[in-house]
Amino acid sequence: MKSVFYFVLILLVGALIGTFLGKLIVLWFPSGPVQSLFATHQGAGLNPATLDLGILTITFGAMFNINITGLIGIAIAAIMSRSLFK
Repeated sequence: MKSVFYFVLILLVGALIGTFLGKLIVLWFPSGPVQSLFATHQGAGLNPATLDLGILTITFGAMFNINITGLIGIAIAAIMSRSLFK
């Protein structure tokens, strides 16, 4: 169970680092095909839904936005985690 937690954590960190690098690439390159490749992202998830109980309001929702560098970051993190968990 502990190794599953670490694997998911490593994948999340890889996605965050990859997405951050993608945003940096978009800032560094002028508009054109390179910027449009790295600026494109796909979102999936649940839009926020609110449950109002009068004295308590709860909002549920989660959105995942992934781009190409996020996928590259996940792949690198997965490869690195294989060597960590052997």
